[in-house]
Amino acid sequence: MGSLATPSLGWQGRGATLVRGLHTAAFGSSQALSEVNLNTIRAESFYDSTVEKYAGQDVEVLSLRQMLSFGRNAWDEPEKILKSARYVQRELPRRLARRLMDLQLLPYIVVANPHIKKVYNQYHVSFETLRRVPMVRTLDDNQDFSQLLRQHLDQHAPMLDSLATGLRECKDKVLVGPCLQMDSFFDSMLRSRISRRVIAEQHLHIGNKRPGYIGVICTDLDVHESISFAVQKTKQVCMETYGMAPDVVVSGEPKVSIPYIPAHLDYMLYELLKNAMRAVVESRSSAIPGRRNGSSPQQHYHHYVAGAAGNYWAPKLPPLHVRVCDGTAGALTIKISDQGGGIADDLTDKVWSYGFTTIGRKPRQATSSGNNPSANGSNGSGGGGSPDVVEGLGSAGHMAGLPGLMAGQGSRYQMAGLGFGLPLSRLYARYFGGDLRLQSIPGYGTDAYLTMKHLEEQDGQWVERVDEPSILPIQVVPY
Repeated sequence: MGSLATPSLGWQGRGATLVRGLHTAAFGSSQALSEVNLNTIRAESFYDSTVEKYAGQDVEVLSLRQMLSFGRNAWDEPEKILKSARYVQRELPRRLARRLMDLQLLPYIVVANPHIKKVYNQYHVSFETLRRVPMVRTLDDNQDFSQLLRQHLDQHAPMLDSLATGLRECKDKVLVGPCLQMDSFFDSMLRSRISRRVIAEQHLHIGNKRPGYIGVICTDLDVHESISFAVQKTKQVCMETYGMAPDVVVSGEPKVSIPYIPAHLDYMLYELLKNAMRAVVESRSSAIPGRRNGSSPQQHYHHYVAGAAGNYWAPKLPPLHVRVCDGTAGALTIKISDQGGGIADDLTDKVWSYGFTTIGRKPRQATSSGNNPSANGSNGSGGGGSPDVVEGLGSAGHMAGLPGLMAGQGSRYQMAGLGFGLPLSRLYARYFGGDLRLQSIPGYGTDAYLTMKHLEEQDGQWVERVDEPSILPIQVVPY
């Protein structure tokens, strides 16, 4: 672990110089990391085995006991902060190396995709930078390391959209696309992403003396407040997309709190509410400006709406019902019910597949009113749209001062299109021992059951699941 009594020159004397030297040696200039042309990174010998060496090292599995131990009263015990920093220093390069190895094993059509290549290059930049950072020995070292860590977290934020875009483009290939079965790969890739961001965010926050928090874990997260925040944001996005949004009725336990990571819950709630609202609106979206075929709007259960682009008749939407159920065995379940027509039998399994979406692929044209119910969501790339589109609330958690674990600054929201919402939400739920299940009645609606475990009530027994490198190869079905 290193002796704390050892004199340290600080990053100004050794760390910053080393990183600057890395940039100069690896990139041929001392330009800022964000300005580097990623396609020119590390054009070294084919036989360089650095990534393979790090990927083969044992990973120190993250545990809840460790998170709580490092986090409790860390602001009064500098040694805890330094131990946490050195843990992060050891773990992130190893975990990045494992995912780099997985990316190296992708079929050529996938690894050659520019969006997937962008992810690989960004991971490689972080791997090379972080593995060369001198060991953190003082609080000043930790401050500089934390700044670098935050920089890399922000740079990795758009990578989720890059993965989704790359997957979609590969699957669009007429012959090769249908042969790719990549769900296991993305489970491993994104589970590792969640772990890395939890490790990093936990360290970045353990030194902050925030009431009700142990690092990034909120020990008393108000579930109804989280639901209210997600409802407000989802209705806003739904109104911007369709010009209408169903009401949401919340019932169940009136006062429920749970020890949890707020950004994780925000993301899952937003995704589930968004899917439910979209289903309701699109199943009832017969509304167009004016009356239909001269018939009375009341015959179609419509009501009069004053919109930015003028008055029009809109369908009367059935509300969503959210019920909070505080169950036994340290589990909490949130049930979200809609009357959006349900999921067709032939799509029941496909909704859990990464990249699957029922929305069109063409970018939605911007309108002044945003009340075009038949408009397609942006695909998150190309078409002149923002390249940093996210499907969740991870960038704007309702707890002030807590950066999100998912998205980057300047990202915007959309109703659908990436095809990662449901499978990634289930991955988040299962990360801490919970689950996400759907029960659909075709032709009527869908019930989503989001179950979460109380972190503190697990008595520190939770241990993350770590995927070994290269054990989840892409399955290629012969065509």
